[in-house]
Amino acid sequence: MARKTLKLRSVFLVTAVALASVGALGGSAQAEPGQSYIGPGQPNEYEGVICTQILSNMLHWQTGYHVVAEDGHFGQDTYGAIKAIQKWASLRQDGIVGPQTGTVMLQATKDGDGNSCYWHLPSYK
Repeated sequence: MARKTLKLRSVFLVTAVALASVGALGGSAQAEPGQSYIGPGQPNEYEGVICTQILSNMLHWQTGYHVVAEDGHFGQDTYGAIKAIQKWASLRQDGIVGPQTGTVMLQATKDGDGNSCYWHLPSYK
């Protein structure tokens, strides 16, 4: 399991670096406020879900929620992790990553500086 997670993170990191490089050529980075929400009943695009899982795992020490599988599939574990982040941030606990939750996740993990997750989560930035 640890090797699979390490491999997924490696693939994600390579993708993030490539996307950041492309973004650097195009000018200053900006978040995508129009990104689809992530959660129950939402489109749940792979990139958005995997970013949600990676960032929630980065915050698991603060939220008290266990590490979730970084598999790009939205399930009960990811839902619980989002709700734990929302509770930690004093947000409405609906288990959906919208602009408020996305902004908190990006800011809390210092992940809003132009890397790949910055482009795949709804936020106010």
